[in-house]
Amino acid sequence: RRAPLRTWANACGPIDRWQPVEVDESRMAPVKMEPERRWGDKSGCIILSSFSSCIADGCVEEHVLHGMQGLHSLQALVPSLLRHEIERALEKLNLIEDGVYAWEMFLEMMRTQSWNSLPNADMPRHFTETTRVILVDWLIQVHEMLHFQEDTLYLAIHLLNRSLQLIKVTTANLQLLGMVCLFLAAKKEECLLPEVSGLCYLMDHTYTKHQLLRMERKVLCGLKFNLSFCPPLHFLFLLASIARCSPKVVWMARYLMELSLLEIQCLVFLPMQLAGAALCLSRRVLQEPSTPEGEAAWCLASSIHVGSEPTLLKIMHILASAAAKAHSRETCASFIKFSSSETLHVSRHPNLKNASALLGMCT
Repeated sequence: RRAPLRTWANACGPIDRWQPVEVDESRMAPVKMEPERRWGDKSGCIILSSFSSCIADGCVEEHVLHGMQGLHSLQALVPSLLRHEIERALEKLNLIEDGVYAWEMFLEMMRTQSWNSLPNADMPRHFTETTRVILVDWLIQVHEMLHFQEDTLYLAIHLLNRSLQLIKVTTANLQLLGMVCLFLAAKKEECLLPEVSGLCYLMDHTYTKHQLLRMERKVLCGLKFNLSFCPPLHFLFLLASIARCSPKVVWMARYLMELSLLEIQCLVFLPMQLAGAALCLSRRVLQEPSTPEGEAAWCLASSIHVGSEPTLLKIMHILASAAAKAHSRETCASFIKFSSSETLHVSRHPNLKNASALLGMCT
């Protein structure tokens, strides 16, 4: 473990000109009338292409979809088998309390993910990508030290990304902003909260309790008290349950998806897209022997992916590159976290070290 961050912000100086990350133009383009080929195994199974609409009879306006295509009614295109599998998976994962409302909860999950998506990956001009990577890696360490749930981490990073685009924060207070976002996420997800003085101790008393609480008010006002977020982890577990994936495949996908928190290019993608790409790349990396029943289940699960095949391939390329260099980076909190026996040592899998081979398998 590294010592608490003190003057790390000064080590990552500003750049002369901020170069924005290339954004997928397909999400910003107008909705086309021609159907686009969706992601799925070409194994003879019929892959539904209409799940990308995520809409039931016009519940959401078209300008909110950000280029997501499909027909107007989702329920009319859902076979009974897929709906049954979704309801069974939600009950099995304890994501709902009453199975009667399972399908409505799934539709709500698909709708809200587009509401909370970020339009671009731009950050303030005086922040560098290296600065953000260091902060997110440090938050992963603090999150693991406090034994928080995984949903808390994803919500904290989501609040951090939104705050960087909506709130003016100096480089000296960036670590304070990250801790406040983790504190707010814990208030929403956790049952037991740490003391404010304990959070100041984790920051080596660089900031006072008064500064932390004042930053908390600033963040809440900047976000207009909107802390809602459907993490990609829920979609990952849902897809893995429908596809009957093995525990090792799920652990590998969780590792790859946590690496996406460090990649600024992943900010513009939807949670379902990240979950689908991470699970598909995990299956390709592990190369477990498949059965006809397993392929049919995966074919059913891949019909829920939101996004075109080039979009998911782009995410897989980003995750493969991040996994290939994770063991050699200074910001390796996720690599250490998923190298234990509890996580089946997935971060040390030999197939992750060769980026060119991974990218070749993706194409």
